[in-house]
Amino acid sequence: MDPRVTAVLGDGGLGAPGHVPAGGFDGILITHNASDIAPAWREHLAEGARLVVPLEMGGYTRSLTLVRRGDVLHCENWTYCGFVRDRGAAARTAPAVRLADGDVTVRWEDGMPGDTAGLDGALRQPRHERSTGLVVRGVFNFETLQVYAATTLTGFCRLTAPEGSTLVEQQDAAAILTNGSLAYLTYRTVKDAPEPADRITEFFIHAYGPAAEEVAEHFAECVRVWDREVRESGYPPMTVHPAATPDDQLPPGDVLDKPSARLVLQWPGRTPADALSLSTARGQHA
Repeated sequence: MDPRVTAVLGDGGLGAPGHVPAGGFDGILITHNASDIAPAWREHLAEGARLVVPLEMGGYTRSLTLVRRGDVLHCENWTYCGFVRDRGAAARTAPAVRLADGDVTVRWEDGMPGDTAGLDGALRQPRHERSTGLVVRGVFNFETLQVYAATTLTGFCRLTAPEGSTLVEQQDAAAILTNGSLAYLTYRTVKDAPEPADRITEFFIHAYGPAAEEVAEHFAECVRVWDREVRESGYPPMTVHPAATPDDQLPPGDVLDKPSARLVLQWPGRTPADALSLSTARGQHA
């Protein structure tokens, strides 16, 4: 064995106590999906050093390169990825509710579960359909839309349904549950073609419940804002703060709370331009 390598058996969420060099590690690489940023990862990291972690946000995993500056981690890079989930003490099972005799499952990867009362009956009623106005040609990358919806929409959740379901046309869909109503993002082929580059797709919202029209329009507007403000700009500046950080000590932006950390995302169109400029000047970039 290479004498420069020390193998430590234990829970990775606790870092490597007793093995941290003076000043901290030059880098930490996490090789499993994490639902949270363990405090030990930041505490064991040297100032200016990098933590690379596949982090779940709303159940969507992105590999983040985070740079430590004091008690705050600044996101330097985002990459689409996927790994196995954490199996240590920080392992988490997302709360879920099965509806319509198990044909639809609602789960909350972040935040508290919503009230599903009445949705069983609502799912058996005609659904409301609303076009988002987003029409795309060819192979379409909407990975930032997933994270944008997960971090900006109140009541965000995920839906799963078996193949061939008549209630939910996506087997895994981004959704929101609010006002006793449920809405999810789906798409429809406007023009099929042998070559993927020639296909045309339109994105829709399907909604159920007493406030279906209102909830569908709220989700559709989220998609339109993303298309207008975010689609061509990539991932936003983001900082990760200790969980105990008060609201008035956080920078402007959308906050996603984890058990051990508070993520602040500065999405274009939702964060003042001067705040975005300041973040960029401090070295954050997507």
